[in-house]
Amino acid sequence: MPLREAQAPLRVVIVGAGGQGRVVADALLASPAPRLVPVAFVDDDRARSGTEWQGIGILGPIDALSEIPHDALVVAIGDNDTRARVTDELVARGERLVTVQHPRAIVASEVQVGDGCMLSAGAVVTPGVRMGRGVLVNTRAVVDHDSLVGDFAHIAVGVSMGGAVVVGERALIGVGAVVMPGRRVGARTIVGAGAVVVHDLPDDVVAIGA
Repeated sequence: MPLREAQAPLRVVIVGAGGQGRVVADALLASPAPRLVPVAFVDDDRARSGTEWQGIGILGPIDALSEIPHDALVVAIGDNDTRARVTDELVARGERLVTVQHPRAIVASEVQVGDGCMLSAGAVVTPGVRMGRGVLVNTRAVVDHDSLVGDFAHIAVGVSMGGAVVVGERALIGVGAVVMPGRRVGARTIVGAGAVVVHDLPDDVVAIGA
């Protein structure tokens, strides 16, 4: 058999140097055989420019991307609306998005994951799950079988979602919340921390308690 040349790792810029950006950088640095290599942060908070985290420099605002050699980027901004807006603007400029998965996340082979998603340490995603673009599945969150997670939704730390759940675009499932199997959470809806979703929720509401 002819030998194949190993593909060079992609140089990735992380858009956003706050907490979510550091989580993404940690996931990239933790990989024992990196396919994606973080080369820089960019962040519109100019107070952060010129500093670094774990040896990765914060090289200026988002508009500085054109001056930084890179192959792809990931938009690591926690706020769903801002993440969606910035992603759309950058894709319109021709930027390439990559998905970042921590090596200690467990993701089944039958999962469909959109561009620009972020799967943190301890996340568990089981067969039949489909995710749109820019989804955050945070630390120790569980997304069970056959669930659908819309574009730019955020599944926060320690969430437990049962099977066949539907989460609308830009929805936020808060820290430690539980969504019972087969339930629907509407687009842009916020489920409060520790809440238990036992009935379907419409779009654009805030739900707390049970």
